[in-house]
Amino acid sequence: MLYPRLLEREILRYLSEKEALIILGARQVGKTSLMLRIKSKIEKEVPCFYFDLEKPQDLEKIEAGCEEFLQFLEIQGASRKKRNVVFIDEIHYLSEPAKFIKLMVDHYSSRVKLIVSGSSSLEIKKKFKESMVGRKFIFHLYPLNFYEFLIFKERKDLAKLLPQRSFLDFSGEDKTRFFLEEYKRYFLEFVIFGGYPRVAISKDLELKKKVLEEITASYILKDIRSLFQIEDVAKFNRLVKLLAINSGNLLNINSLSSAAGIPRYLISQYVTVLENTYLIELLPPYFTNKKKEVVKTHKVYFLDNGLRNYLTGSNFYFTEEREDIGALLEATVFSGLKKKRGGMKLHFWRTQNKAEVDFILEHSGKLYPVEVSRTGKPSRALYTFMDYYKVQRGYVAYGGNFSEKGRICFVPLWWLG
Repeated sequence: MLYPRLLEREILRYLSEKEALIILGARQVGKTSLMLRIKSKIEKEVPCFYFDLEKPQDLEKIEAGCEEFLQFLEIQGASRKKRNVVFIDEIHYLSEPAKFIKLMVDHYSSRVKLIVSGSSSLEIKKKFKESMVGRKFIFHLYPLNFYEFLIFKERKDLAKLLPQRSFLDFSGEDKTRFFLEEYKRYFLEFVIFGGYPRVAISKDLELKKKVLEEITASYILKDIRSLFQIEDVAKFNRLVKLLAINSGNLLNINSLSSAAGIPRYLISQYVTVLENTYLIELLPPYFTNKKKEVVKTHKVYFLDNGLRNYLTGSNFYFTEEREDIGALLEATVFSGLKKKRGGMKLHFWRTQNKAEVDFILEHSGKLYPVEVSRTGKPSRALYTFMDYYKVQRGYVAYGGNFSEKGRICFVPLWWLG
């Protein structure tokens, strides 16, 4: 079954435009399923064709050039009267994907609409050296957020009760309060195993772990070893594990260099590779006072807790008493904010005295501090930030129901995941 993704609606909005639609995301995050679902929704109205460039025969047809490719499409039944939609999976396997897209958009956009996918934004950037301005719209597909996770668990009834708009301006009735224990149970599974679609739909614990093992192996073997020149794969793997262990902490290049046995300059290069293959994300600090606040060091997060737990050798027990539950909750909220932040900028705040607020959302000149709490109690640091920056409202994400008390808004964790 092809479950819906939130990105689907956004992509369909641009179906009539001439630009190529490029979907980027990690392996097994659901890019192929998303394209096939879109294809199934529109193929009754317009002719559709699908190509997987991991298959040599499909790659050969497109490498032959635009004219040859269009002739092949006509043989396959492409319409001369309607615009044909062509889906191309793993576009980065083309020797010159930018040239192909440019020619198709510039000369054949009246006949063909391109929807393509790629697993590595860094490889895409390396191969897209030609100007693509005005010829592409890029979309990023991440592992499931909690709303999508519930859909994949076939709990649409719970998913539809989650606020559709941002928690920052919520003013309605909290309908999720009637199902608190169910949300807690599903959210805990989501926090421990992450949001890769195949993991989410797997019901057996050992199968979930096996899928995470396969995703990790596929990532190292296909995205890393085949696409990038890694000098020492064993040391690279050690770095990945160290970053997984330190997810949610400040990124310390010197410490990682010493522990992994990799030169500092290579650490920086590898971190860039990991970012552009959608394994990690760096979070910059928010500051205005360089003497009192952290201004340079970023925090590092794994975008998926399931992969993080597999790489660190952590157990997969469903319990709120895990020693690392605080870090996992924080990483889940970060990932959720990253996936649906809209036009907001995302930061953390930390003083030289180590007072810290987990997340600072910045939008239209306004600041929204968000703290992730197991206890549901706002910290002194949250009030310090609010006072210093004259912020009227702070947010505490916790495992309970929505409420407002004074300057603090208490928000269920599963609204942010």
